[in-house]
Amino acid sequence: MALQDLTPQLRTRLSQVERLVGIFLIVAVLLMLSGLVYYVRLTAKERGWFVQKIPYYTYVAEVSGVKVGMPVTLMGFTVGEVTRIDPQPVDPWYNDFGRNVFIAFNVRKPYEGYVWTDSRVRVGSGDFLGTRTLEITRGVKGMVTVTPGPDGEPQLLSDDFEYKPEITNRTYLPLEKSKGFWVQATESQPLQQRLTDIANTIHQALPGVFALTNEVAAALSRLTDVETRVGATLPRVDATLAELNGVFSDLRPALQAPGGLGTLLVPTNLNQQLMLTLSNLDPASGPIALTLSNLNGRMADVGVALSNVNLQLVQNTNLLADANSLTRNVGSLATTIDTLLRRHWLFRSAFRTNTPSQRPPNPPRDLRRY
Repeated sequence: MALQDLTPQLRTRLSQVERLVGIFLIVAVLLMLSGLVYYVRLTAKERGWFVQKIPYYTYVAEVSGVKVGMPVTLMGFTVGEVTRIDPQPVDPWYNDFGRNVFIAFNVRKPYEGYVWTDSRVRVGSGDFLGTRTLEITRGVKGMVTVTPGPDGEPQLLSDDFEYKPEITNRTYLPLEKSKGFWVQATESQPLQQRLTDIANTIHQALPGVFALTNEVAAALSRLTDVETRVGATLPRVDATLAELNGVFSDLRPALQAPGGLGTLLVPTNLNQQLMLTLSNLDPASGPIALTLSNLNGRMADVGVALSNVNLQLVQNTNLLADANSLTRNVGSLATTIDTLLRRHWLFRSAFRTNTPSQRPPNPPRDLRRY
């Protein structure tokens, strides 16, 4: 049916529907374009497409689990990605230090301010699929690797001093003249390699575990045998103890009866003498108790006498002074008598203290004739 054949009412409604479909298509296109712009902007922000990047690089022994585009983290933030992976030539400098693979990566602004000369790249183990992670540690001491130049553009520290120890003047170069800054790497084995090593260790230890299990089983069997033997021996021991108990019960009346074995070993008179001796030795009664009581009475008398002497000395305070004076007078009298006796002609010889004179030695034999 042609459009001209429609009534004016139908043509009016058809034009309204066409207008609504056009508006819907325009809105859909606008929404799609806005979503695309948002996605591109978010991706650019995450990947740092419009942010300046600072080049760095490192060397690792092996690059399993690392690929181009892998994110690089710093303090838990994604600050860059791996840009290049190249094997190094066969050279002692690379082989001796485990620097077989070259890995280049970048760090976006403003995170380059955390990378100093003492920062390290930790190549750690990731998941069970063999993926590994690259994490830069924050600098604590040393020098910053990036500094603003005279024109405001960032300049990267030259790492020639890492290769040439004689260089002490560290310089900063523009980014277009710098090949990057070398950050040393610390590697850890991939998770798969660790699990393989653990499995190998367990596999090597299994024979020892099995041998130990066999020894434990043999020891348990020996213990079971011993328990069986002990169980078989216990009834015999019980029977022997019962027989000994019966023997002792039969011997007890024989030992206790008058004229029995006990009376033969210890006669009646000897038993009476032992009992009398033990009663005499009892400290609570007998001669020993009487002697101790007499000694206690004598000690009490001595204590009374000493207390009387002490009382007399306390009451007669001049007694000690008189005794002391008498002692000095007696000493003076003895000295006077000794002096008189020494000076009297009759007793002088009794107090002689001079040693007799010694004769001179005989003269030599050849001088006696003169």
